[in-house]
Amino acid sequence: MKKKVLVFVCSLLLALTIVPAINLKSGAAQKNEGKKWWSRSILYNLDFAAPFLSRFFYQFGISTAPEQVIIGQNDWLFLGDQYEKTITTARRGATAKDVETAKKIGLATKSWEEWSRRKGVRLYKVMLAPDKGTIYPEFLPDWAQPADDAATDTLVAHVSQEIYVDTRYAVKTAKSQYPDPLYFKTDSHWNNLGVWAAFRTFAKEVARTEAGLRLLSEQQVRVAKVHKRRGGDLANFLRMRDTLLDTEVVIDILPENPIETEQYDFDTGQLTVSGGNPPISTPQHPLLVKSKHALNQKKVLWLRDSFGTAMAPFMAATFTETLQLHYRATDPARLTRLVDTYNPDYIFITVVERAAREVWFAALPPKITASGNREDFIPGSRGLQSGSKDMTKVEGTEGYRISGADPFFTFTLSSPVMTQDASQLFFELDCGDKKESVQIQVFWHAADAVFRETDSIRFATTPGINRIDLSSFSSWVQAGAITDIRIDIESPNSCPVLSINSLEIGKSSAQP
Repeated sequence: MKKKVLVFVCSLLLALTIVPAINLKSGAAQKNEGKKWWSRSILYNLDFAAPFLSRFFYQFGISTAPEQVIIGQNDWLFLGDQYEKTITTARRGATAKDVETAKKIGLATKSWEEWSRRKGVRLYKVMLAPDKGTIYPEFLPDWAQPADDAATDTLVAHVSQEIYVDTRYAVKTAKSQYPDPLYFKTDSHWNNLGVWAAFRTFAKEVARTEAGLRLLSEQQVRVAKVHKRRGGDLANFLRMRDTLLDTEVVIDILPENPIETEQYDFDTGQLTVSGGNPPISTPQHPLLVKSKHALNQKKVLWLRDSFGTAMAPFMAATFTETLQLHYRATDPARLTRLVDTYNPDYIFITVVERAAREVWFAALPPKITASGNREDFIPGSRGLQSGSKDMTKVEGTEGYRISGADPFFTFTLSSPVMTQDASQLFFELDCGDKKESVQIQVFWHAADAVFRETDSIRFATTPGINRIDLSSFSSWVQAGAITDIRIDIESPNSCPVLSINSLEIGKSSAQP
């Protein structure tokens, strides 16, 4: 027993001597500026041993960085829960919170589509890229198998199918069409084959509503070669990038004329890169890519994530200009400025499945501002107040005091209005002494229907006369015969005592 204790103590003392020597020899102090060479964090840093430990545990299927990467079957690696709780979300399936999130994103996406159309944008599309585990669940560990009711299914069920292009099925189908995988084994991203399977599906959806749009054919996209490469980002998390090799599928895109691109800093106009048609890492600042031999003379504002890197050559071959930016580097105000400055034909968003439920996608576009005149307004049907909620009548006045968290008025029209013929909403808002802007949401429905988020708009109004043109909102135009209107007060502090009078639906004298 004494000998074992002696061996342990000697081994420990040897390690306490060797580890500092290794760190000092490797220049650990120089790599960590601001720290003294004699500090414990320098002398006893075990980073140098991490690759060896990772390789040792890897052979037993154990990840030394389980939050970042998990080890699957047949040497396939997958993202861990550090990134949008990818594994946990897939295993648990859809929840009530997922439904609530999906509804918010559905409303926001439809609002952005309506907003972009008013800005002159022809198409607004969101491309959903599959998670690696969605396409290759057979290589996940048994304990990490995804549930049948995926949270992504819930999202897709609550968004407009005219806006969202779900490429999961197309990529799954393509698995049987190619002898090589569609995703890297050691990376979290798809390879060129996976990109092509998704992109051709997306492009066909765009062409479905854009007559005359030219698309890349199967003959113009060919596998040039397949070769080995270093491990990807998941292998890097394990410090095994040089140990774990992967397969690279090289694709040639062969349109009628060779694609030669130029990359410009959009803010300065400076040319940064030219020549060829390379993949493009996700820009954190607006990057304009021009390709004069592309199939279509179209300008695309493309908000994307890292799944757009390998897709960039396909976009450049299809559209003459793409203004690229990571979607997280934008907000509603910045996006508005980009649209006003660039005037794109299309707005496309590419997002990987695991990130598609982020709060970013539930953000609403800038508020619409109502005008304040009755000039050339032709009234059609008058709204008679038929109810209210969280409103208390102020005795002796026409006003109501907001008394709850969800205040609104409902109005029944004196006669049904065909929305295609009448698109002007007119009313007077009285806030007493308050004169600041009030945020309002307007709902509508036809007979025997109910108020729904999808049939609503938000806008900013001010006390006095308000008039808003609803003709650019597809949900209004397609609603048919409207019988009821509801007005919600979304900023109650700006108008705590109010009344809404003279509500009418009509049209402009210039409207046929």
